[in-house]
Amino acid sequence: MASDEAIVKSILLSAPPGQFDIILEDLRSLLPKSSASSTLDPSFVAAVRSEWEASTGRYILASSESAGASSGNGCTDALSKAMDEYLALKFSSAGVRAAHGVTASAADTIIIATYAERVDLHNHHAGSWKGSYTFCPSSGSLSGSVSIRAHIWENGGNVQLHSDITLDAINVGTCPSADSEKQASWAKGVVRQIEAWEDKDVMEQLTTMFDSVGNTYLKSLRRVMPITRTKMNWNVLAHRVRQTLGEGHDKDKFKH
Repeated sequence: MASDEAIVKSILLSAPPGQFDIILEDLRSLLPKSSASSTLDPSFVAAVRSEWEASTGRYILASSESAGASSGNGCTDALSKAMDEYLALKFSSAGVRAAHGVTASAADTIIIATYAERVDLHNHHAGSWKGSYTFCPSSGSLSGSVSIRAHIWENGGNVQLHSDITLDAINVGTCPSADSEKQASWAKGVVRQIEAWEDKDVMEQLTTMFDSVGNTYLKSLRRVMPITRTKMNWNVLAHRVRQTLGEGHDKDKFKH
């Protein structure tokens, strides 16, 4: 049987966007007082929070605020500037917090990470978007993935969506060296590919999923047939005709 610590960790790691602390407080009230203080000690909570932020991508919000200026790498700096413009264009709706990070890794790759969230607890919904793109300077190959989390709840309903979408590698060309104008033009081309992926591939997959969700994911959560074993006829005209006939019948009844 799993320990209290393992169960608590699992629950916290599945916390929807913006609700880690809310769920943490709920767990404090649910656990026996004798074990709450030991199970939810500060070091344990800090470690789980760090793991949650890393898995959801939320760490990018904090890291972007403390990021410095130029990295000294022309290609990385050009990508960072192009991503600044992209996020300002695509993730600037009211209530949305968004950030990105562009870093050169030890494995001779450049990692582009994006994160956006909109948390509206008052209106019972929250969601986040995590994008991760890997560029190989030697080959010009760009690959990526997008992870989407959404949570909606109201009047007893409580539904979460987790969707992970992989984007196949494509060649975007190598980054020009020692030419800032060409690097800026190349970086904009990379961001255009990211935009095309997110606007087309990601949205198409989400649309396909939404169109089929009623006959797949939600089918097991609802009755196939009502208790009466008769399907509801949603023809509005038919109901109006029936209502009109019923009203006419009642009037005739009162005449007699």
